[in-house]
Amino acid sequence: MSLWQSAVRQTLINRGDLSDSDKNQAEYGVSLHAQSEQTGKPPVVTAALPQGAGQSKVGPPAKIAEASKGTFDALQAHQKNDAAAPGLFSELHDFVMKYSSWDIQGWVQCGWYYMKYYVLAHLPPSYNDWQAHAPADINFGVIDYLLPKNSRVLMIGDWGTHMPDNAALLRQALKQFKPDVIIHLGDVYYSGTVEECTANVLDVLDAIMADVKPEKRPAFFTIPGNHDYYSGGAGFYRTIGKVNSGIAGCTQQASYFCLRTEDDRWQFLGMDTGYGDRNPVEQQAPILQVHEGAWHRDKLETFKGTTILLSHHQLISAKEKLNGGQRPYLNENLYATFKQYFDRIAAWYWGHEHNFILFQNDLAIQKGDPPLKKGRLIGCSAYEETQSANPYAINNPPAKFIKNMPLLKLSDYKTGLQSFYNHAFAVLEVAPEKIKASYYEYPSWGVTGGPSEEPGIGAPLYQEELKPMR
Repeated sequence: MSLWQSAVRQTLINRGDLSDSDKNQAEYGVSLHAQSEQTGKPPVVTAALPQGAGQSKVGPPAKIAEASKGTFDALQAHQKNDAAAPGLFSELHDFVMKYSSWDIQGWVQCGWYYMKYYVLAHLPPSYNDWQAHAPADINFGVIDYLLPKNSRVLMIGDWGTHMPDNAALLRQALKQFKPDVIIHLGDVYYSGTVEECTANVLDVLDAIMADVKPEKRPAFFTIPGNHDYYSGGAGFYRTIGKVNSGIAGCTQQASYFCLRTEDDRWQFLGMDTGYGDRNPVEQQAPILQVHEGAWHRDKLETFKGTTILLSHHQLISAKEKLNGGQRPYLNENLYATFKQYFDRIAAWYWGHEHNFILFQNDLAIQKGDPPLKKGRLIGCSAYEETQSANPYAINNPPAKFIKNMPLLKLSDYKTGLQSFYNHAFAVLEVAPEKIKASYYEYPSWGVTGGPSEEPGIGAPLYQEELKPMR
């Protein structure tokens, strides 16, 4: 479904004859279809229609959802070589016209892009393995640029949606905090195609920088999520090859990275868990590539300072089932790889779940192992999480929260019948003796119903100190 939504998005981008409201309405209708596939329930229109929907060229969202399902089902039937399926698109015209006033050419174009992305997704994915270089270089992936010993890092997660509110969040954060570096914890939607990574990351960053005009453009480092790999990872690798062009020493060579301060007191160690979750049918929590595990162990064992660990996927989850074992709340593979180093990891940040959670400090996961000093979930810098999704559900009691944990508020900007939680991000003020971590929320509003002017950023939800551990 992510590939299908990517195909629809790209088709709409190329359609100059449709208004923005028509494009938003078509994309919303297809999202209803996607939600229906996920829940197994009929599509339910929960958002207000864009202005002028009565004169829409594409038809109402509910009908778009039906047409989307019909087109997608026909494509899947042919992928499966279903002998009972009609010739591709031969009967699609009559079906689509029952449900949508969007012309048949539009749906055919969606089908073409879907086939393209489907083929790319089933090719061997991209991955830059340090061991595969000749000669093998254990320092491949270490960023040449060194953070000033007194610096500021802006951290966002699951940010690549190309929505008005996620662009506003980053714009306002850059204006207020003037970070030296931006770190993204992964996921560019819907499936990390080259087109989406360009539009949702590279173009948005350029537009924001042109607007804010920072004295010095901050470098942007990112790790891939599962969505970045759904179409094969080409978009992600193009992004890291271009995003820091012109910023000396900031080339990111791989889907994992090591960024250190100039005084060697702190290192940010980002890993690639997206590669192991590129097939959503496999329900087991992702593992690292074999050689990447060795790479991280080298960085943890040879660095004399303290580490901030970064991943897209979670180590622990209070809500989600990560495996079918006796500890379904725990990514057993990641735990086995990193638990022996918890005495030198001041905090582990991750995304994937679209929420903001502060897990219990010094969380003892297994008797005899060092505790996890701080586990922090920041996967909600753009993706709208609904109230009905109940993101704070506790299905796994061992994944404990800190006492009196602040919760994200529901946005003041309600979209139709839906209530969305606010977004969140982190600002880390780095100094030799400590890192001051501040967590902020920012309103969410999707494509309609937003404020007339971008809101500023209020007081922090929570602040804490990360202390050196070595």
